Amino acid sequence: MTAPSPRLLLASASPSRRRILRAAGIEPLVLASEVDEDALEAAHPHADVHELASLLAEAKARSVLAQLEAGAPAAIAGDAPLDPSVRTLVLVACDSVLELDGRPVGKPHTAHRTRELWDRMAGTSPVLWSAHWAGLLTRESAQAPWTLTDHRAAAGATTVRLASPEPEELEAYIRTEEPFEVAGALTIDGLGGAFVTGIDGDHHNVIGLSLPLLRRLLADMGVRWTDLWNAPGALG
Repeated sequence: MTAPSPRLLLASASPSRRRILRAAGIEPLVLASEVDEDALEAAHPHADVHELASLLAEAKARSVLAQLEAGAPAAIAGDAPLDPSVRTLVLVACDSVLELDGRPVGKPHTAHRTRELWDRMAGTSPVLWSAHWAGLLTRESAQAPWTLTDHRAAAGATTVRLASPEPEELEAYIRTEEPFEVAGALTIDGLGGAFVTGIDGDHHNVIGLSLPLLRRLLADMGVRWTDLWNAPGALG
């Protein structure tokens, strides 16, 4: 009997990351991490942007690993449920942080903070860092616990060229509240996309998950990217 293909478990409830994976032929399982990002950032005041994004991505992965150890598989979500016969999971955790003037810019949370950030960012070309942590989990049976057998980590950087929104445009954008909970108070795949005039690098990295970078990390662990294809249409 052929062993079932591995499944990808995304340590994030991000709709954007799920859309990226689905468009790439992968219907992910989802188990959201439980990480206080602001507290972690405050605990590492001297971390550079690359280091901070990497710390956040690993913390999210460790949070999900802890949930799995505590019996959280029942909480795993996804449009394609986890087959009990699956013996391999690929855990993927990501975090994005914008670098502006050499300093990290996280999620603004409020209208006031969003306005302050855009006053600094408009017309500039900051760098968006997206850190990726990928782990290989295996189990001997449907009742056995998952065991982390290998992992890799890396971060991608993409330069984002920003427009200078008119004051009325910025206030309209702020009223949508979209920029409040995204890295650097900007998006490229939503309402903020019109304020991005161009990018240098992988556009998926700006959305929060770099497909070529993730493919390389998985290949280093012996996982073939196409073995993860399971979304409707991916297999013909």
